[in-house]
Amino acid sequence: MIHTIKQLSIFLENKAGELSDLTKALSTHGISIKSILLADSTDFGLVRTIVDNPEKAKAILEEAGFSVRLSDVFGVKIKDVVGSFNQVVSTLAEASINILYTYSFHEANTGIFIFSVEKERFTEAIALLQTQNIEIVHAQYFYM
Repeated sequence: MIHTIKQLSIFLENKAGELSDLTKALSTHGISIKSILLADSTDFGLVRTIVDNPEKAKAILEEAGFSVRLSDVFGVKIKDVVGSFNQVVSTLAEASINILYTYSFHEANTGIFIFSVEKERFTEAIALLQTQNIEIVHAQYFYM
């Protein structure tokens, strides 16, 4: 599917230098990070990242000893105006589609929000948003 973005989820020990080890492994092998989110808990950190070559990045990180998982997410591009994000999440909520998590980055006058939804409702979520004229980002946007 042209809108399916492959996201890496990497578990890190919650200690100094772990994120640097991860980014060094990627940059040394020519992998470009397009988006990244680091969340922490008491015992570990979780990095969610989109890179320009997810399969190669997964192999590199596993070889370096990281625990890595690939998952499907999609991106929504919305204008930076009050209520635009609410339109997206409300549309999904009205259809009882559970949002597992979301994160964003800003680009000029727009935001790109990355969404993870229940696997069995992934295609439905994208189609539903498109019926509301909400722009879904092509995966190629991240892989160029």
